[in-house]
Order: sequence, then structure tokens, then C-alpha cells
Amino acid sequence: MATALVLLLGSALGIIDHPVNAIPVSVSTDVTGMDAELAAMRADLAAIRREQGEAWLSNQRASEIRSLVSDVLADSSTRTQCAESGSALVSGYATDRGFYLGTVDGQQTARVFGFMQVRFVWNQGYDAAERDPSSNSVWGAEVRRAQLFATGNLAGPSLTWLIGLAFGAAQDPVDFQDVRLDPASIDDPSPTVSYLNVTKQLGSGWYAQIGNIFTPYTYESHLFCTAETQMGECSMLEWLFTAGFTTGVSLGYDGDAIRWQCCYGDQIGTAPSSWDSASNQSLALASRVNWKLCGNWEQYAYESSFRGQEFGTFLGAGVRWQNGRAQNPSATDGTNPLGVTGDATFMFGGANILVQGVWVDQWVSRDEAAWGGLLQGGLFLADTLEAFGNWTITSTDGTQQYATVGMNWYADQRALKVTALVIAPVDGGQPALTSAVLPPQGLGGGSNPNNNMSFSLQIQAAF
Repeated sequence: MATALVLLLGSALGIIDHPVNAIPVSVSTDVTGMDAELAAMRADLAAIRREQGEAWLSNQRASEIRSLVSDVLADSSTRTQCAESGSALVSGYATDRGFYLGTVDGQQTARVFGFMQVRFVWNQGYDAAERDPSSNSVWGAEVRRAQLFATGNLAGPSLTWLIGLAFGAAQDPVDFQDVRLDPASIDDPSPTVSYLNVTKQLGSGWYAQIGNIFTPYTYESHLFCTAETQMGECSMLEWLFTAGFTTGVSLGYDGDAIRWQCCYGDQIGTAPSSWDSASNQSLALASRVNWKLCGNWEQYAYESSFRGQEFGTFLGAGVRWQNGRAQNPSATDGTNPLGVTGDATFMFGGANILVQGVWVDQWVSRDEAAWGGLLQGGLFLADTLEAFGNWTITSTDGTQQYATVGMNWYADQRALKVTALVIAPVDGGQPALTSAVLPPQGLGGGSNPNNNMSFSLQIQAAF
């Protein structure tokens, strides 16, 4: 009986898988020993089943987790779709677009992008006339500027909106007439609105725009923001002669060889402004034309010429004019400045040259004109390392000259840029009006030009 029981259990448990010959066993076999062996086999069977079950569960769980992670990564790397009011939405991030959200058909879209610049500045000769000679060196760090932009489509790609917010230790270049009205305003670090407009594409390259418009006038007005400049900072010529932003309307044309824009507003360079502002003009116009002789417009969107780009040549010209009302602010001496500017840009695919000139009548007073010139160039020493320099001469309320040299390291293409820059006045005094725009350049206002030099190290991160 005991032998039969052992054979039956062995076959049922799969322990015995070959023919077994009966072995005579004495009936007097110790029953207690058989019970112990049976208990041990049952324990082994339970352990085997438990191990197999846990292995199956672990494999199933791992498979499910792998599937879930794959789905999440595949979806988040490109877009997220959801149904809302019957329309599918897409969202994500692209290096050339920033963060974006919109409908699949592109009728309604929004994207957010921006940049930040943090710099350390060391200046020799800072306000030397007002300081003890032993403390003429001043240094410190600042958030030079941080700008955030949002743009998108309204009921289709032919109607777009654009909003820009700016914050920094000093404002970006503003119209010189505003600086004369309130020299301290340039040091105002409070957030400001830059772009705030709506653009309608009219077809065949034509478009109309209304709101706060980046006034089309000087060379840098064709750049979208300061992050696209070679130095990571506006030139001294731009600081003194820019037209800033204007509240008004504009008409423009983007063609294969010609890009043109004309703006009419309250007063050049005073956006945002109200309809009844005392500084509003009877007429305030600004216009600029860019002519592409060769190359492509994408490379013209940056001051630097990167390796691998084709050769490009671009010519530009701008004009501004306004006719003041009787109640113009006395700080502007009732002047109605007429200004013209011209520039030529040569891009060699690894090197660039920029030549620019500006002339403005009735800039400081009714009987006095102002002018300025700029020569700037850059050369890539390696794929990510660029050397640059410029020479600026200006005559506003006195003649000044400035020299700048520096290096750019593109640590992560254009997303992360490190700039080391040295700037020094080399001729002329620092009259009060010009001094107002020196600190944003890293120079001490009011200092003796022969004892005033600045070194800055700046990190620019774009997203």
C-alpha cells in the first residue's frame, strides 16, 4: 500500500518520469518516515509553484512597464494629443520654435520662447571725477536682460499675434529723445512691454501690422532681439540713434530680394503711448528697406556668419521724420528730427563685415545735426569659437570714439553662448547726454575717457 502511494504521488507531481519497477517493501515500513517524506515533497512543490508564480508576475510587470514607458516617451518627444470640443491639440518643444501648443489644423496656435543674459562687469575709471583715486575700479554682476515672447495664429496662419516682455538691469535702447527727457529712465529695471501687435498677411508678400512695432530704421531693427547680435549687446551707434518701439500701424513687404516696411505712429520710439500724450506728433514716420544681393534671409537674421553658410551680401537703408505739435516737451527743444541711415553687410560663411552710418538733423537742437559710423567684423577660429571687434565714432553733443574686442563661445549652438568683451572709449569727452547710455555698455558714466575701460563676461541662454 505504501509503495503504491509513493508511485502515485511521484507520477502526479512529475517527479518520476520513467517506468518504475515495483520494489518489494515490507509492510512493517516505518509509517512515520513516509509521512515526513510526503510533507517534504509537498513543501518542495509549494516552493516551486511560488517561484514560478513570482517569476511570471515579475515578467508581466516588467513588460507592462516597458510598454507604458515606450508610449510616454514616444508621445512626449513629439506631441501630446487630446480631444477638446472636437479639435485635436498638439504640443511640444522644438529648438527653432520654443514651446508650442495648437490645433492640428494650425488655425489656432501659441508658442513661447525667450532668452536671458547674465553678466559680470569690471570697470576701471568708473566716475573717476567723483571717487577717490584708490577706488576707481568697480565690479559686479547683473541680469543684463531677460526677455519672454509669445506668438501664434488667430483663425489661421494669415493672422498672427506677438507679445514681448523685457526685464533687466537697464532698458534696451530707447529713442534718444526719451533719454534727453529723462536720463534716469534708462536705468529703470522694471518690466516693460516691447512687442504687442497683430499682423495680417495680405498675400503676395504684403502684410499690415498694428500695435507696438519695432520701428524699422537702423540696422539692428531688422533683428528680432538683442540675442541675435554678435556681441550679445547693442552697439553704441544703436544706443544713440535707435528708433525703439512705436505705437501705430505699419505696412510691409517680404519678397525674395527686397524686404520693406513703413511705420506711422504717435511719436517715433515712445511705445507704449496713449492717444493724448503730450509728446505725440502730428506726423511721425519711419521706414527701412533691406536688399539681398545674394545669400538667404535666414542668415541675415543674425549678425554673425556661421561656418557652412553660403556667401551673402545685404544692403539696408532707413529714414525717420516727424512734425511736432506746438505742445512738444521743452526737453526736446521743439526739434523735428529727420534722420537717414545706410548699411552694408557681407557674410562669408565663417566671417562677417558690417559697415553702418547714421545722420540726423535737429537731433540735439534746431540748428545742430548729429552723426555716427560703425565698422564691425567677426571671424570663426573654430566651429564654436568666434572673435569679433568694432570701432564706433559718434557726434551728438561732442565727438566720441569707442573700440570693442571680444570672443564668443557657442557652447550649445545658439542655445548657450558665452561672450567675453572689452570696450574702451579712445577719444573725446563724455557729455551728459552720451553718458546716460554708457552704463548699459559696462562703462562708467562721466569718467575720463582716457581712464575708462570695461571687461564683461556674459552667459546667454535661449529657449
